[in-house]
Amino acid sequence: MEATDREPQGIDWEAIERSPEFQELAGGRRRFAWIAGTIGIGLGALYVVLAGVAPDLMGTKIFGSMSLGFVGGVALILLTWAITFAYVRRSDRVWGPLEERIRAEFGAQPERGDRFSKEEERIAARVQP
Repeated sequence: MEATDREPQGIDWEAIERSPEFQELAGGRRRFAWIAGTIGIGLGALYVVLAGVAPDLMGTKIFGSMSLGFVGGVALILLTWAITFAYVRRSDRVWGPLEERIRAEFGAQPERGDRFSKEEERIAARVQP
């Protein structure tokens, strides 16, 4: 079975790609990924570099027995959760409605069913002699 056999008929994917709503959706997700990725990876790399280059700095006691390295590590974990929360919130409030408008305008309906069972069926069909 070819990929085109599984696609819903009558959907003009090029027109969807050219639509302002799709451009806004794709651009917004791309910007978010670049900004969040740059912040997360940048601060994570800075943490690792500081731990390797300046262990005395990372070992500085902030309060009680809490070192700067420990506080920085906890901050990175909290940053990861904050980025995840921001993504989910943005997806629910901005990107979800954009997706719905695109579906309504172009008649594209999301594929229903269990994605993983379909993938297993496809693999099983390929493996059988």
